[in-house]
Amino acid sequence: MARSFSTLFFKAAKKLGRIQRAALNLAVPGASGKRAAASRRAAARRGANASRDGASPSLGLGRWEASRQFTDGLGRRLAFARYIPPGVPRQGMPLVVMLHGCRQTALSFAQGSRMNQWADAAGFMVLYPQQSMARQVQRCWRWFQPDALHGGGEADLIAALVRSEVGRHGLDPTRVYIAGLSAGAGMAALVALRHPQLVAALAMHSGPVTGDAHSAAAGLQTMRRGALKPLRPLLESVANPAALRLGMPAIILQGQLDPAVAPRNARQLFDQFRLLNGLHPQDVPVERVLGLGTDKSYRRVDMLKDRRAVVRLCEITHVEHAWSGGDPAVRYHSRGGPDASALIWRFFQAQRRGTPPAL
Repeated sequence: MARSFSTLFFKAAKKLGRIQRAALNLAVPGASGKRAAASRRAAARRGANASRDGASPSLGLGRWEASRQFTDGLGRRLAFARYIPPGVPRQGMPLVVMLHGCRQTALSFAQGSRMNQWADAAGFMVLYPQQSMARQVQRCWRWFQPDALHGGGEADLIAALVRSEVGRHGLDPTRVYIAGLSAGAGMAALVALRHPQLVAALAMHSGPVTGDAHSAAAGLQTMRRGALKPLRPLLESVANPAALRLGMPAIILQGQLDPAVAPRNARQLFDQFRLLNGLHPQDVPVERVLGLGTDKSYRRVDMLKDRRAVVRLCEITHVEHAWSGGDPAVRYHSRGGPDASALIWRFFQAQRRGTPPAL
């Protein structure tokens, strides 16, 4: 039975991949599918030509360290890439952890999201953990199996890597942030909820509602229609109890034309993190429509606490299942929409974990 569920999930992932590629080709004005594919191949060649300890222009001006390996105290291994911006002392730097989606790699996510360019401008380190194909053949983080043997264990392994890197490089333990796309968004939520003392804020782009799925088949249902159960118990089922006390600032981004993850997921995530951060039902959100009349238009909904946005929803008008405002030459990244990396970093800048975690 488990095998049939996995087969269903992988077939659906392939089908969604075809839909996504076609949508991205159509989203590039004046470009045919062949030209878009050629651009992606050129981007891949640029990445492959980047030296191990250097960076190509698409990877920023600093030091790109690919193919790193981390082993935790239980002997579990995790591949990752590290990006260090130029000209800034590492001591006291913030850290942003970026989790790729299915069928992506650390390299493609760095190229497509352009988060390294924001690291150059703002002076923070970036980590790109990479899922093993031995664990999941499509490189999906297993958010849909949140138990300790599967997705929960992956979340703990990522948290162990983060603690190691913060200690090794003398980074600021009160400014550790995590972001993800699609399956990476689901895993970013698991890491933040299981290790709330470690993470100061969370970003989820095109991600599923938290705690609803416990198998591959259920994961597909969650993606298609969101949760049908009360949201708070779902959140509590996967969260460390400390998360309910500490809260977790969160920004949620969602393309309104997404054929893979229903936009209802984003609205339910907004409600979940509104509850998690202790906001009252009578609190009125602050809404704005930005970029109206352009391909970058989006609706922003903020929940404020002490006059600071602690939960933010960005509903992006013209984007499908792709990183908004990214490099369209890289699969699952869209030229259209606001720059998601910029929106995420600006939200992160206002957040800090009050008490440094024990490393």
